[in-house]
Amino acid sequence: MSLEDSLNNIGLGNPVMQAARSYGSALIHAIGITPEQGKMILKETQTLGSVVSKYVWPGYLAEHYSRAVITTLCVLPGLSGTSAILMGAYSSYLLEDIKDPLEQMRSEAYADGAIRMHLWHAFAMMAMPLVHYPVLTGTLMTTGALIYSGSFYYYALTGKQRIRTYPTIGVFFLIAAWMSLIM
Repeated sequence: MSLEDSLNNIGLGNPVMQAARSYGSALIHAIGITPEQGKMILKETQTLGSVVSKYVWPGYLAEHYSRAVITTLCVLPGLSGTSAILMGAYSSYLLEDIKDPLEQMRSEAYADGAIRMHLWHAFAMMAMPLVHYPVLTGTLMTTGALIYSGSFYYYALTGKQRIRTYPTIGVFFLIAAWMSLIM
């Protein structure tokens, strides 16, 4: 096998690229673009929204959930990511005033862990409309991220340890959210 064949197999012949090409050509065909014309011609009974909802959103999501649920699942990651960035800025500003260096390092470590977990799950929430049970997975992931990160934020900003068991509860919600992806 030559170098050209190897690169071709890696770049274009692998299953991921074949699926992407197949998906893209099906979407272009459904919209109405033909190779010889290069123009978009929508069929009379189709709108661009119906084509996108059929090929981009899974059919069960568009059929079984209201537009409000779909919108919420799309807006929630933005709100979560924004709040993670705001909490990062707010906690770094407040943690500068702690006098004890050991307590400051401990609080910064808790705040850093909370921000990191919050941001990772905000990114993961962007895929919630594409999962099989979006409302269940979105609810579990949002609740888990809120409980886990919220309790770490609380400890980092106040230094009080009375909610030390709450991160464990948040982790169980997050595990359940990730496990719901395989259902």
